[in-house]
Amino acid sequence: MKNLRSLMPENWGLLLAAFASAYGVGLLALLALPFLVSAVINDLHLDEAQAGLLMSAEFLFTMVSSLLVAPAMGRAPRRTLALAGAVVAIAANVVSASIQDIYLLATVRCIAGVGAGLCLACGNACVSSAQRPDRIAGHMNILFVALMIGVMLGFSSTMTRYGLAGLYYATAITQAAMLLFILPMPQRPAIVHAEQHEAGSARSLFSGTALCMMMTMFLFSARDTMGWAFVERVGVKVGYDSEALGLLFSLQAFVGLVGPLLAALIGGRFGLGKPVVIGILLTGAVSLGYVLGEHSVAMYTVSVMLIAMTYFYALAYLTALAAALDRQGRIAAAAGSFLTLGIAVGPAVSGMLVASGGYTYVGWGIALIVLLTLLFALVPLGAFREQHRRAAQVPAYTPY
Repeated sequence: MKNLRSLMPENWGLLLAAFASAYGVGLLALLALPFLVSAVINDLHLDEAQAGLLMSAEFLFTMVSSLLVAPAMGRAPRRTLALAGAVVAIAANVVSASIQDIYLLATVRCIAGVGAGLCLACGNACVSSAQRPDRIAGHMNILFVALMIGVMLGFSSTMTRYGLAGLYYATAITQAAMLLFILPMPQRPAIVHAEQHEAGSARSLFSGTALCMMMTMFLFSARDTMGWAFVERVGVKVGYDSEALGLLFSLQAFVGLVGPLLAALIGGRFGLGKPVVIGILLTGAVSLGYVLGEHSVAMYTVSVMLIAMTYFYALAYLTALAAALDRQGRIAAAAGSFLTLGIAVGPAVSGMLVASGGYTYVGWGIALIVLLTLLFALVPLGAFREQHRRAAQVPAYTPY
């Protein structure tokens, strides 16, 4: 029983608030991305490149909004910003459902991105307020997978019945449900965290370590969405219909619970270096598997079943790494914004690659990005090890 309690979240309010803000609002569009891309292509009669650019515009504004508030995360009113961002995103999704003009829709989607970006920054900054950032990051991703299961089941049937408008309404309803969980979010980080970990807290957002952490998150998510944006389209080429794909995506979400569960159970017992490297390599291999599996049902199916498990395992450790580098939450918030920049760039790049040379070109692009992700990740991992070593050398304070 004692071991079971040790695996539970240290602060349920903080966990639910961070999850609801960062993932339930901030990254909800990422989960719905395959359905949104297909619905945009079918309902608005766009090609893959145009659909990718539309989605990229939304995520780009999510990134800009999140990045602008990241430097202030040590003193900004997080709960107020998150609630305001959620309301903006909900309103924009409701308005989007009734728009047919592509240029007006793109404008409103950018506004939705601004709201999502505020929520993403505040939610990610909360991870740094936890005593164990690695543990809360793992628990957050368990909840993210649970949300993914619901999205895969619900949004698939919604797209089939109601098209693009139905998807925007479903997104607004889901985000509205997250408002209740955002309410317990602390307005500011605890004083104890502002005073501890001086080396990490003094680290500038423009330091080499912080910039490489941001680039790692950017490349990680760009690689992911290069394939994820068109996973539904590849599935159709393989021979699946929409209902079968919805079931397959739901099953892979259930399997995906294994990834963040492992991250929560293992935590930092083996450090962050090996888990981060393993996560980057596994997610890259899975992306290549389903992108290049357009002529193989078995290869496509197996790869899709492993998407969520490998992604959320890797994301938990990358989030924990960013949070550990700066306990005021600035690097975590900024890294989250670069995560959305990758989400923005990925669909646009893969859409152009598909139009130019098919999914084989996308595969080559993914392989290159995996290598670059590993190279950039080495810098923050090295800084974390040095920070950990220095902390271990500081003698414990003993009052006289």
